[in-house]
Amino acid sequence: MLTHAPFLERARAEHERERSVSARLALGAYLLARLVDRVLLQDERAGAQEGLLWQMDAVRRHLRELPADSPESAHLHGIAEAIPAGAQPLAGLRLSLMAYAYFLEHESRLEEAMEVLGLAVRTHGSGVPALDFAASALFAGRLHRLLARWNEATNCYLSAESAADRAGDRVLALRARLGRSAVLRGQGNLPLARATVEVVIEAARAAGLRDVQAMALTDLGAIFALEGRQVEAVQANYEAFQHSEDALQRMRVLGDLAIGLKDIGATDGARLAFEIVVGARTSFLVRTNAVLELMELESSAGNRMAFERRRAEAEQLKDRMPPSMLADLNYKSGVGLARFGQMARGRHLLTVGMHLSETHHLNAWYFRFEKTLSNLQDCQAPEPAVATPPPGLENSPAVLAVAVGLREYAAAAS
Repeated sequence: MLTHAPFLERARAEHERERSVSARLALGAYLLARLVDRVLLQDERAGAQEGLLWQMDAVRRHLRELPADSPESAHLHGIAEAIPAGAQPLAGLRLSLMAYAYFLEHESRLEEAMEVLGLAVRTHGSGVPALDFAASALFAGRLHRLLARWNEATNCYLSAESAADRAGDRVLALRARLGRSAVLRGQGNLPLARATVEVVIEAARAAGLRDVQAMALTDLGAIFALEGRQVEAVQANYEAFQHSEDALQRMRVLGDLAIGLKDIGATDGARLAFEIVVGARTSFLVRTNAVLELMELESSAGNRMAFERRRAEAEQLKDRMPPSMLADLNYKSGVGLARFGQMARGRHLLTVGMHLSETHHLNAWYFRFEKTLSNLQDCQAPEPAVATPPPGLENSPAVLAVAVGLREYAAAAS
């Protein structure tokens, strides 16, 4: 069986699409993975060492030809520089490999992330410390879950929980249980997923683990949303927001809460929540997603000036957007312009977005663009009809209480 085949598959696919830079990056990742394989063999024979030095030089020559401004290129160079000379500790190499694995996950290159994670774990040698094993098993479980490999994901989460229990790490153990709940949610077993999450919420509350409690409440909100219990979903996400101690996680949860408010028609609360996220010192992705959501909110409300202001803000950020976010920008811009009667401009942006989705294999986005363009061609509404929430949800006492809490938070933060 060919080792590290996902990198070669990407190189082949990118070459066929005449994307030479992307193909060279994928090939560089493959060559580097093979080099790390050889380093981990730790063959001390003179001939083997000479071959390793030759291979290392060849890989570094390839990496020097990659674009210096590419984030992936920076990761590859970092791994190459972390390869030790001789029998030295591999901790630096392990950290570089883990950073690259997280980058690949973020880029939705899940099979490749799994390959790199495997290399990182192998740097421990024959004995992986329990805490490192638990953290790596959690990562592997998440990758398997995103790939819908339910059995493999469950096994990883069970292994992570067992290792965390042995090491006495309550946080990792509870996070592993949340992973198992996410598998159940993905399989459609919502009652058991909810029961599992509720146990974690109580355990985290009893242990004073506020961030774990916040994670579990976020998962509970996702389950409620799938069950059609929209107000309960908003309440769970708001409670998660209140319990989040990590600033980045708090803003991420607030973004989810804002979407929930928007979906039930509580547009004022949703707008305020998104504006809080935009004004916060948070990650690029979390903040930019809030800008895009505000852009859509303003186009839905018919506020042309506010829509164009948010669209201009988003356009300034597009060079840093990953493909899925670029697709979202094109979609929300195109639909918004169509809503304001700019059909030709809207159709152009939707067509650009559809081609982008095809290039990056964003299938769900591709079909969404296709359907929306078809509606425009037939002079229908720019978007397919979506289910509207039952009337009055936005004025329910629970939702109004959330809106009051958000206003108080915004006033205190200003």
